[in-house]
Amino acid sequence: MKILFVNPPIPKKIRMLDFVDDEVKKSFGRRVMVGPPLALNELAGMLPDEEIIILDQKTEADNFQDYDFIERYEEMLNSFRPDFVGITCIAAQYNSVVKIIKHTKKLAPKTIVNVGGLYATACPESFVGLGVDVISLGMGKYSLKHMIDMLKISPDIERLKKIPGLAFDVNGRIERTMSICSLSYKEIKENYLCDDVMPNRELTDHYPYIIKQMNKRIHYISTSQGCNYKCNFCSIWQMTDGKYFTKDVEAIIMELKTMEKYPIIRFCDANTFGSAEESRELFKRIIDEGLNNHFYMADVRTDFVVKHPDIMELAVKAGLKVCICGLEATSDDELAAYEKGSNVNSIVKGLRILNELGIYVNGNYIVKPEYDKSDFESLAEFVYENHIYHSGFTVLTPFPGTQLYEEMKPDITINDLDFYNLTNAVVKTKLPEQEFYENIGKLYNESKKSTEKYFNEFKSNKDLLVN
Repeated sequence: MKILFVNPPIPKKIRMLDFVDDEVKKSFGRRVMVGPPLALNELAGMLPDEEIIILDQKTEADNFQDYDFIERYEEMLNSFRPDFVGITCIAAQYNSVVKIIKHTKKLAPKTIVNVGGLYATACPESFVGLGVDVISLGMGKYSLKHMIDMLKISPDIERLKKIPGLAFDVNGRIERTMSICSLSYKEIKENYLCDDVMPNRELTDHYPYIIKQMNKRIHYISTSQGCNYKCNFCSIWQMTDGKYFTKDVEAIIMELKTMEKYPIIRFCDANTFGSAEESRELFKRIIDEGLNNHFYMADVRTDFVVKHPDIMELAVKAGLKVCICGLEATSDDELAAYEKGSNVNSIVKGLRILNELGIYVNGNYIVKPEYDKSDFESLAEFVYENHIYHSGFTVLTPFPGTQLYEEMKPDITINDLDFYNLTNAVVKTKLPEQEFYENIGKLYNESKKSTEKYFNEFKSNKDLLVN
C-alpha cells in the first residue's frame, strides 16, 4: 500500500512582530523548533512493508519563502498517488489540515484520509463534515498498523470500527471505538505502546534538521508517553487520559544505538524525568554503552532537579547539555492557578543547580493577557535575577479541549486557530494591544541581559558551545 504521511505547515500569525524592533525579532527567532515529526517516523516504523513518504510541510515552509503548501501537496498527491493519507494536527495546523483534506477528496476521492495528533484527539468533532474517513485518538501506532492490515484486505471503512482508539464521522456526529486508555495500565504497556518498534528516520533524513548555532543535525527520541502532571493549559496528558508510560530502558538504548549519525538528540517527551528510578538507570546505561558522545537535550521540571541533583549530575556525564524548563510563573499563586504542582522556590533553586552543572537552560515563562505594566516589570526582574542561558515567553493560550479553554471560553475574542501558536493573545488584553506586545518585546531584551549575566558568572560554560 502507498501511504503518505503529512506534517502540515504552521501559519506564521505572530502579532508581536508588528510592534517590536529587529533585535527583538532576532531573539524571538530562537523560538523556532527545528526537528522532525517523530510521531510520523514512529508510525512509519510500524509499516516496514509499505511504500511510505513523509511530507514535512512545516519544515519546508520554514525553509522556503513564498511556499505554497497546497500546490506542493497537490504535486505530491498527483505524483505519488497514495492509497492512504495520514495527517498529524495540532491546533495551529487545523486550517491547513482542512484544506489538505478538501483537496485530497477533490483530486483523489478514493484515497482514505486519516487525521491524528493532539488536536484531533482533543477535538474530533472539529472534523465532522470534512470528509475524513477515520480519526485517530491518542496513541496511534497500534491502531494504524491494524487499520492498514484491514484496508489491504478490503477498503471497507466499516470494518475499521472493530479497532480501538479510533473515531468516525457518522451522519454528522462522532462515534468512537473502544478507548485504548480504558484498558489497564499493564495491558496498554504490554500490547498497545509498541515500544519495541523502531521509528523509520530515513524517511525524513533529506530534510535540513540542523541546529544553526552548531551546524549539526538533530533528531528526536521518545522515552515516554503522556505526563504524570496535569497542568490545566496542556493537552499532552490527555493523549493518554492522564496515564504516564515509560519506555523500557533497554529499548531506549537499542534505539540510541541506531542514531549514530545524529550528533544532537532531543528527548522529546513532556517529562523525560517522570520516573527518578528509570531516569537514573537510563543515564547509567548511556554511559556504560559509550553513548555519551551525543549532545543531548531534554525537558525537566525544576522541582525534580531540586529533589534529584545526583540524577542531573549523572545525566550531564551521559551527555546532557540542554534542559528545557517550563517555568511558567514567578509567583506561587500563578503556579497554583495553572495546577503546575510546583513553587517559585523550586524554580530558583533548580535553575541554580542546572547552571552550576554547566547545563544550558532554555526556560519558558507564560505571559497572561491580563498582565499590566507592573506584572511585566516583576517578570523582567525575576528573569534578570534568575539568569539562565535563554528565557522565552509564551502568551497564555486556551487550547480547545483543555480545562483552561473551558474556563476562558467566554472571554475568547480570536477563534481563528491560525493564531493559537503561543505567541498571540486570543482574549482581550488588559493593556492596549500595542503596549502589551511591546512589553513582551522588552522581556526578550531582558532575556539577552540575563544571558550576558549568566555567561559572566559561568564563563566556563561558553566552552560547551560549538560555533
